[in-house]
Amino acid sequence: MIVNIGTDSVDHELNSKMIQWDASERLPKRIFSNAEFEYYSSSKDSIFLAGRFAAKEAVLKCLGTGMIDGLSLREIDIIKTPNGQPQIRLSGKTKILADQLSITKWHISISHSSNCSTAFVIAERE
Repeated sequence: MIVNIGTDSVDHELNSKMIQWDASERLPKRIFSNAEFEYYSSSKDSIFLAGRFAAKEAVLKCLGTGMIDGLSLREIDIIKTPNGQPQIRLSGKTKILADQLSITKWHISISHSSNCSTAFVIAERE
């Protein structure tokens, strides 16, 4: 049974400006899990940043919340399977909130155009 859906889009131009404003890389460290930050650091791919940020925002929408006190985007880890398919792994307070909502399965799709990255997430209760 579907619990909720979430979607978000991030404009690549705005995303690139954010990265330029934050030359110290504090922003990516606040958004990415350690594994995501390692990938971003090695590639400096701003489209990756836009897609992952959109995915994390879409997950928050599925949880029925935005960035509220105590939730961290770093607790939403968008990982890749060996064939490149994105998957969602939660920890901390975001995991507790998902458990309270009885969410047992996540579906995610991330798409990139020349101008923006979009993520679509479905939260499911089996």
